[in-house]
Amino acid sequence: MAINSVWVFSQAAGGAPTTGTLELLTKARSLTSNVVAFVGGDASAIAGVLGEYGATKVYATGDLAGKLPGPAVSAAMKAIIDGGDSPSVILFPQNYEGRDTMSRLSVKLNRTVLTNNIDIADSADGVVATTPIFGGNSLVTAAFTGEGPHLVSFRPKSFAAESA
Repeated sequence: MAINSVWVFSQAAGGAPTTGTLELLTKARSLTSNVVAFVGGDASAIAGVLGEYGATKVYATGDLAGKLPGPAVSAAMKAIIDGGDSPSVILFPQNYEGRDTMSRLSVKLNRTVLTNNIDIADSADGVVATTPIFGGNSLVTAAFTGEGPHLVSFRPKSFAAESA
């Protein structure tokens, strides 16, 4: 399978993208040149930095007025996917908001998820994610078998954040 487009659930703290967001954008751009950052909230203050790390487009929900991002972001993602702009893969950080948004989107799209990963690749078997087991003593690689978009979450520090 060819990964044509990757979306990254992107977060900000203190007016800057989180380290996890920058890590995922770095990995996404190693998979494809079509990388989209998806922000729950107003992205105007961070859009430039997201672009520096590989985002070619930024979607944002707009101000959430203090509400949790999961419901709004998952609904916005589904609406865009239903409108015909569907990514091959969506990357999420393995944190509260990432897991909440991913699980809600999984239900809305009727798609499986692979969580707690440390790597992702495009292989002859399709999109594969690598997960450590037994305290990291063994690594397991799992492949998605259904249609995308594939929903995948990653542990912090799985990738080095590097600007493009």
